[in-house]
Amino acid sequence: MRVGQGGNGPGPLTPDGSAVELYEVTQVHGEDELIDAAIDPASSILELGCGTGRITRPLLARGHRVLAVDESQDMIARVIETETICSTIGDLRLDKQFDLVLMMSFLINVSDDAERLRLLQTCAHHVRPGGSVILQQQTPGMLRGPAVMVNEQRRMEISDVEELPGNRQAATLTYTIDGKTWSQRILTQNLSEDQLAAQLAEVGLQRTDYLSPDKTWVRARPV
Repeated sequence: MRVGQGGNGPGPLTPDGSAVELYEVTQVHGEDELIDAAIDPASSILELGCGTGRITRPLLARGHRVLAVDESQDMIARVIETETICSTIGDLRLDKQFDLVLMMSFLINVSDDAERLRLLQTCAHHVRPGGSVILQQQTPGMLRGPAVMVNEQRRMEISDVEELPGNRQAATLTYTIDGKTWSQRILTQNLSEDQLAAQLAEVGLQRTDYLSPDKTWVRARPV
C-alpha cells in the first residue's frame, strides 16, 4: 500500500486501498452530465483513473470517444466497452492528444507534491491545443468527521479525521452496501486556489473556470 493509505474488505484492493467491488456498485451522480455540458459533442477523452468504468460508460453513451486508464488491472478488467490502458498516471506518455483530459476522484489531492506534479504533467502532455483538462478536487472543509451519511443505496462513515501539517488530512472512510463493508484510510492535501494555480502553471496549464459552485470541478487549458 502507498504511504498513509490502505484498505480492507471483500474482493481485490488497489495500491491505494480502493475496493474494486465497491467501485462496481457505486452509482453515477450526475458527473457525466456536468462533463458533457462542458465539452463539444463527440469529444475525444483521456480518462485518467477510470476505475471500473463508472463514468466511462455514461460518457460513451453520450457519444464521446474515451480511452480509459487505470493502474489497477483488477479495475481496468471491468471496462470492456472501450480501449483501455493499465498504467500509473504519472508514467503515462502517449503519442496522441485529446480534446479532454479528465482526472476525477480527487486524485489531484494526493498528499505528495512531486506525485501531484507528475499527474499534472501527464494531463498537460495529452491535452491538445485548445482542449481542456477537467479535475475533480477536494476543497477545504469537505473532509469532516465523525459523520455518517446514509441513502437508499449505501451508508458512508467518516471517522478518525486527523489534521496534519501542511494542510493535509487523514481519515478513515467506511462504506456499507448490501451487507458488505469496505474501509479505506486516506491521506489528502487540501490545495488553495493559489497553490493549484501555481502547479498548473508549472506544467503549462491555466485554470479558466469552475464547473460547479462549490469549486470541486476545475477546468484548465493549455497556455
